[in-house]
Amino acid sequence: MPTVLEWSPAVDPSGFILQLREALGSGSLVVSPGDSGYVALAGPSSPHLGLVSENPASFLAYTAEEAASLGAELPVSARRLMFRAWPAPLVVELPAADRFLRFRYPDHLLSEAIYPAVHENGRLKPTRVFDTFLPTVEAVIEKLGDAVGLAVNAGPQVVSRPTIIRCAATGWSIIEEGSFPVEEIQRLAARIVLFVCTGNTCRSPLAEGLARKLLAERIGCPPEELPAHGFWMLSAGVAAFGGSPASPESADVAAEFGADLLAHRSRPVNPQLLAAADDIIAMTRSHAYSLAANYPDLGPPPRLLCGEDDLDDPIGASLDVYRTCARTIQQHLERLIEEWVKS
Repeated sequence: MPTVLEWSPAVDPSGFILQLREALGSGSLVVSPGDSGYVALAGPSSPHLGLVSENPASFLAYTAEEAASLGAELPVSARRLMFRAWPAPLVVELPAADRFLRFRYPDHLLSEAIYPAVHENGRLKPTRVFDTFLPTVEAVIEKLGDAVGLAVNAGPQVVSRPTIIRCAATGWSIIEEGSFPVEEIQRLAARIVLFVCTGNTCRSPLAEGLARKLLAERIGCPPEELPAHGFWMLSAGVAAFGGSPASPESADVAAEFGADLLAHRSRPVNPQLLAAADDIIAMTRSHAYSLAANYPDLGPPPRLLCGEDDLDDPIGASLDVYRTCARTIQQHLERLIEEWVKS
């Protein structure tokens, strides 16, 4: 009979980690709660992989780099999704030599506790994870029998199916739709361009809005559908207070240029936003210096929108000054958009 542990997020997981490592090392299966019901984990020496062969195995991975360490190629879409979406009910299938490998990081608090048990000397040991699509520990043990050495009971789990996607150099495609929405995959796999100014109420919202408008025209889609075509425009401020609307002048001038800032609300720069960005476009050198000083080595190096020049802040000035600012932004965006569309 397997050992069954009752799990609580308030309990020190160190004892569980030791037992889990021993069970996997002996070749037994370990049953754990996941985001699609209970999952079964199998170490590299397990003789029981065929017991759940009706559900293709995924390798447990926590980062894109760990997937690469197991021999997978890493298209840019896969890197983005593994970083931005995981943990989630999302299986990512990647090319590896003459085959494809699947990778999974189930969304459950226990997944983080499992992390030390499946690593050795800082490296991930090849650990397979099977979705059983069963709601209780008892149901999984009844199905898998003596192959289970350890089970963690966290009560009944919701049974659903993870979304399975295949990533390649040419993009990604859905293999099987599941509980992770396709629209969210589109958004998280898109190229994130982050425009940064001071308060995120004038220059960077104008840049975001105009970029969205120009890109949509270039691609031939409504602005709200840009993520489905691989682009996600955002903006933030190095000294912003969250929730402020765009300045009235910015909103008026944006409308004159065909962009809509009425729904804009300011946000401060934060580490998660910078780390997720593919491009960071600063309005001035001081903004770039602020990012480098406060968030060293986080995200891509910021570039200036205007190449070598700063973009002056129009706040407090006339509408004509805002119009000049918008024309300057649009001129430089056309150059950048050409680069983004071709890359």
